[in-house]
Amino acid sequence: MECFFAALENGADAIYFGLPDFSARAAAENFTLEDASKAIAHARKRAVKIYIAFNTLMKTQELEKIVDLLIAVEELQPDTLILQDLGLLFLLQSRFPQFSLHASTQMTIHNLAGVKQLERMGFQRVVLARELPMDEITNIARNTAMETEVFVHGALCYSYSGLCFFSSMTGGRSGNRGRCAQPCRMRYKTSSGDGGYLFSMKDLLTISQINKLIAAGVHAFKIEGRMKSPEYVAVVTHAYRQAIDGRLPGLDETMHRIRTVFSRETTHAYVFPEDSRKTKNGTQYQVKSTDTINPSYPANVGSYAGEVIDTRRGKVVIRADNDIGVRDLLQVFDNSQAEPSLLHVKSLEIDGRRVFEIHAGDIAAIGSEQRFMPGAKLYLISSQKVRETLSLKVPKKLIPTRIPVNLEVKIRPHGVSIKGITRHVTLTKDYPVKLEQGIHWAIGEEHIRDAFSRLGATPFELRDIHTDVSEKLFIPFSTLNEIRRDFFQNLSVAYQKEKEGMSHGIKNWIKEVTLEYRNPCKRFSGEDGIRLSLKIDKLQYLNHVPLEKIYKIYVVLSREVLMALGSTKKTDMSPLLSASPKGSDKAVLKKLLPVETATGSTEAYDVINTLLPLQDTIVFSLPVIMRDRGNGLETFGDIKIIVQKLMALGFRQFQLSNLGALDIFETKDVLWYADYPLYCLNPLSAAQLRKLGFCRYTLSPEDDKENLQTLYSADADLIIYQDTPLFISETCVWANMKRRCPGISECGFRQVTVENEHGDRFVAINDRCKTVVIGERPFSIIHRIPKLLEAGQRDFRIDLCWRDYTPEMIEDIFSGIQNRTTMKYATMGNYERGLI
Repeated sequence: MECFFAALENGADAIYFGLPDFSARAAAENFTLEDASKAIAHARKRAVKIYIAFNTLMKTQELEKIVDLLIAVEELQPDTLILQDLGLLFLLQSRFPQFSLHASTQMTIHNLAGVKQLERMGFQRVVLARELPMDEITNIARNTAMETEVFVHGALCYSYSGLCFFSSMTGGRSGNRGRCAQPCRMRYKTSSGDGGYLFSMKDLLTISQINKLIAAGVHAFKIEGRMKSPEYVAVVTHAYRQAIDGRLPGLDETMHRIRTVFSRETTHAYVFPEDSRKTKNGTQYQVKSTDTINPSYPANVGSYAGEVIDTRRGKVVIRADNDIGVRDLLQVFDNSQAEPSLLHVKSLEIDGRRVFEIHAGDIAAIGSEQRFMPGAKLYLISSQKVRETLSLKVPKKLIPTRIPVNLEVKIRPHGVSIKGITRHVTLTKDYPVKLEQGIHWAIGEEHIRDAFSRLGATPFELRDIHTDVSEKLFIPFSTLNEIRRDFFQNLSVAYQKEKEGMSHGIKNWIKEVTLEYRNPCKRFSGEDGIRLSLKIDKLQYLNHVPLEKIYKIYVVLSREVLMALGSTKKTDMSPLLSASPKGSDKAVLKKLLPVETATGSTEAYDVINTLLPLQDTIVFSLPVIMRDRGNGLETFGDIKIIVQKLMALGFRQFQLSNLGALDIFETKDVLWYADYPLYCLNPLSAAQLRKLGFCRYTLSPEDDKENLQTLYSADADLIIYQDTPLFISETCVWANMKRRCPGISECGFRQVTVENEHGDRFVAINDRCKTVVIGERPFSIIHRIPKLLEAGQRDFRIDLCWRDYTPEMIEDIFSGIQNRTTMKYATMGNYERGLI
């Protein structure tokens, strides 16, 4: 609650927080329902909005729990809910339509098409991906009626939010479920000896540029403040409030205050990247920022305060570069030590004279027995002066929200009739009482209102009352009070029964939806009763695959595939218009597919002509990230042109990984397949995907055996082999290691293997200037096929993507499927250990 009031008292227009469950910061000191009730009631008095975060993915067995939680939250009347899970969206819009909805950044909405799709789906606001630069944010804000919100300050994730599997697949703690263990903050090294905190992002700080975001038309600015101190929340909120209102006293002093409460090294990127696009030979290309990572230290650095000059007996002599006072806390970075040390300022002396504060340029001695090398850098991480300017108090008495009741009170000579209306409940009750006309005093409307406003410990509050007194009657206040107590006791019982009935009804509805989307799996004609699909990012892999056993071939629109299709530029689409040969089949396909030459290039065969006869088998897979601007064929507009050309040729099956991709298709004459980033961890997510028009969905590779068994269906693909992307990032690991980026046309970086302190190895791959990180060991549950068949699942998928697969490797995988054998050097991810 301290952080809540720190934000409230320092200028926040809205405050978001999580409850103990279903929040993206599960380890935070989240709000209880009672805390939330008090916070909402207090915020309303200050005209501050409250957003409750339900921004995680939910397992099937958690649906009943979320139903009861939503019924309780409905009583609190927050201003909005922040969501990630498509199943929760389906539940809310079907059974709780009164809630306003915001799309979490966990939904990875990163282009205008995605925002417009969310608008069609009923969201009121979207929190945009943190990777978007100013020009793309401006384009979105000015071309949609939907509210946009952007992060302006705080920690940055290395991966696109919602696409990070690193913590989950290496330790079972899913970032998508609020349990991230932050492996990005660990130290890594390469085989060449380069090392450091290679994935540890600097903190975002945009206060100096806030007017540009205001001019762009952004509706709301988000400060990341969960799991931070009340001091941090107060200082940062106050600073941005002043900046937004044009009252910032001084940028240097503000930055100093911010850095003393908590700050890693800071960066503008991605919002304001420097020199992010250059032009060469008339073509614009992207240059990656090289200052977004701090490879030296992953935690709080503080504000630079000076350096050590000398260490004497019981004293550390320093030259100050900023104000330092007694009771401050310094962090000392000494090259002779592996980690920084803390230095408590218990006393200060200048020329042997004790002082309480020193200023920039002063040479002073700090009383300490610690020893540091000359030149060691000092950073202020806690300032007594800053703390004294803060007033962080939680009111002693906070009143929770109440359930509003409208009353109709009729008073007649023969008795009192009361009708109470509150949300889902209407209660009418008659009280036979013989009343007489008053001689000196008669009951009036103000007396009745006063009596029925005294609701004390009940959960209700009187919102409005309508009275109808037929004559000038007298009724004792004791009688009115007794009637009030009885009525509201009965109303409370009726309200509770209504909640229980609502809970029971919604849970039964969930069971019906689950049955509808869990039709008994059929045994297919394929070998062993399984239906096997394949996903590839290089067409030559098909030369080594038993195509007669493959149900669907998901072809990634990777650079290699587009080159094979004859299109390396968006203006060069003529090969996609080639005529279709007649009479071709899968046997012809194997003969005509491109093969690698000794130099690794691809021979130019007319691949399209070969693929056309396989329209029922081929499903083109669109990238998960399709920015409005970028390098070459990776943008939304470029992919849309390619898809339109493929559709003109007769291809009608496409796999999508992001909601924005739906906007590519202007016709419904297509089949959409949902890949796993359109997460399906519960049957309601499957229902929402079907509602959007998808014919099939993919179960998440981070899911566990217990939950997967609730999702097996004839419409679901289960991945049994994959190099799962652990990170998908706009930060180039190589450019930040080398501190330079030559641009895509001159870049020779392909991939690098890194190793963490536990000996786990990972491969960081250059994917058109994005960094994709996979594990050295692939994910495989091939040997569990017999058990999966027993559980009712028949549809399986093999992914041959990201890694360079040799014919021998492919043969081993399919041999493993045939023999149900354990794949060497593979990992099972969370399948057996469980997904937290």
